[in-house]
Amino acid sequence: RPDDELTAGSLEDALGRLEEGCAVHTDGGGNYRSARWKGVCEANGLVRSMSRKAKSPDNARAEGFFGRLKVEFFYGQDWSGVTMEEFMGRLDAYLSWYRDGRLKSDLGYMSPAQYRRSLGLAA
Repeated sequence: RPDDELTAGSLEDALGRLEEGCAVHTDGGGNYRSARWKGVCEANGLVRSMSRKAKSPDNARAEGFFGRLKVEFFYGQDWSGVTMEEFMGRLDAYLSWYRDGRLKSDLGYMSPAQYRRSLGLAA
């Protein structure tokens, strides 16, 4: 159950890994509008990004990606004993595969990187 201690506390714990100017995206939950959350963001130069209420298309691509990430990468794995460094390495490998190797039907069975190159948007 997310409460202010969980949400703002998790953000505070992550500060060492976030750069100033980093966007912190959340849903429109009240915990992300709290004085504590806002204060942590402001004090550390983080940009707050929030989905607009009743505007699901506003965030559909991001939500779709994170849903797929959870299904393909996170769920069904035994994460016990996995260090943070090992987890981040596995996540980095998944993201590289997602960008460079995973073929998507809505991109004409190209990877996102291949699709961007085909449009002249990437080298």
